[in-house]
Amino acid sequence: MLVRFHELLTAETVYARYLGYMGLSTRTAHERLTRVTFNDYDREIALVAEDRDEKGDPRIVAVGRLSKSHALPDAEFALLVADAWQGRGLGTELLKRLVQIGRDEKLELIWAEMLVTNEAMRRTAIDAGFTISGLDGTAMRAELQLAEASAS
Repeated sequence: MLVRFHELLTAETVYARYLGYMGLSTRTAHERLTRVTFNDYDREIALVAEDRDEKGDPRIVAVGRLSKSHALPDAEFALLVADAWQGRGLGTELLKRLVQIGRDEKLELIWAEMLVTNEAMRRTAIDAGFTISGLDGTAMRAELQLAEASAS
């Protein structure tokens, strides 16, 4: 299902997610798919949004990930939504759920790096309460302090 999902992505969407071009064969290589699908749930969680294709078979249309740091009480989030599903609120819903998982896991900070040109991701992060800061001319960082986690 992940291979089919990656086949739905345009080069622009891939570039925005990975901060550079990554070919389909690289994204769907067996070793990579094994690594991203068999998560160590103490350190990483992946959420998927599914729909049904024209034959009624399930297909992945969006993926959200939360990956904890090794030594700090923080985690990086990532979102990837198939082009035909962008602008429908899937990224917003996945991010909302990832933030709740971060709170449940007692994290203090959730963050992501994204391209300055990725307006949709910036809006999604801001709408979820993240602050945005510039890293350089091409990248920015979204951060959300989880006050409940640091207060307990």
